[in-house]
Amino acid sequence: MAEMIQSEKMPTTLGCGALAVWSLYALIVSELLGNLPVFQTLFLMFLICFVAMSVRVTLLKKWAILKQPPIIWIIGILGVCGSDVAYVTAVKYAPPAHVDLIDYLWPFLVILLSSFLPKERLTVKHLLAAGLGLLGVFLMLTGGNGFIGFQNDYLNGYLFALAAAVIWSLYTIISRWYSDTPIEMVGMYCGIGAVLLFGLHCQFETWVTPTWSEVSMVVLLGLSSGVAYLLWTYGTQKGNLKLLGVLAYFTPIISMTLLVVSGKEPMSFVLVFACMLVVSGVVVGSVDWQRIRGYLRA
Repeated sequence: MAEMIQSEKMPTTLGCGALAVWSLYALIVSELLGNLPVFQTLFLMFLICFVAMSVRVTLLKKWAILKQPPIIWIIGILGVCGSDVAYVTAVKYAPPAHVDLIDYLWPFLVILLSSFLPKERLTVKHLLAAGLGLLGVFLMLTGGNGFIGFQNDYLNGYLFALAAAVIWSLYTIISRWYSDTPIEMVGMYCGIGAVLLFGLHCQFETWVTPTWSEVSMVVLLGLSSGVAYLLWTYGTQKGNLKLLGVLAYFTPIISMTLLVVSGKEPMSFVLVFACMLVVSGVVVGSVDWQRIRGYLRA
């Protein structure tokens, strides 16, 4: 047991690195979509990610990784590209703060669905942690007014955000089944995604020349996305999946803080209380309560 925990420590830590990167997404994407079309933004992001990963694969002489079963390509393209397309589109139609919160229902789904994996077990503390996190997200979306607090004007954005959450949770779970898939494949998925999105851009959008500021943000988003995908794929394949799912609730808190500081989301009591619920869920789900009880009895 101790050896298994030790072997999961580094992958889990790296998975947390991906969560730190994703906490910047809402702020950066909301800035980009103020001027750039959705498909163009995604095309540039995936292209940069693909180029960066191709350099890595070339230096490591690992192009043989492309010889993967069709199911691996399908799962990867739908999971990585599909979730990002849904998320960025959601930000176009709803406030980034709301989108971020709905999208971060995926850790709740991961915690529940991961119990069906081999050698995994769902515990009461994981259910309680997921419940607290889900309650915090619900409170922030409704402004404390219950279901009547939902704003129908943003319904399309909410649906895209929910789709992003479902797609990414399923990809995270399925990655556990195919844990031997080289993590560099993530860049290849982005390459296919870039081609598809360029086609969609040409069909439905007009090219907008980005400013130097937007270019720098797109490059940052593309490179950081590649790194985050690598870290998360490795973390979910080799690390503690349930713990990563619980810790993921920290991401919307950091993201929300950045949105408030940047003036894109007003500070409120509901915001603070909802964040407290989310943090409580993280504590409940990540603390080793059996070890604490052992210390207290000693």
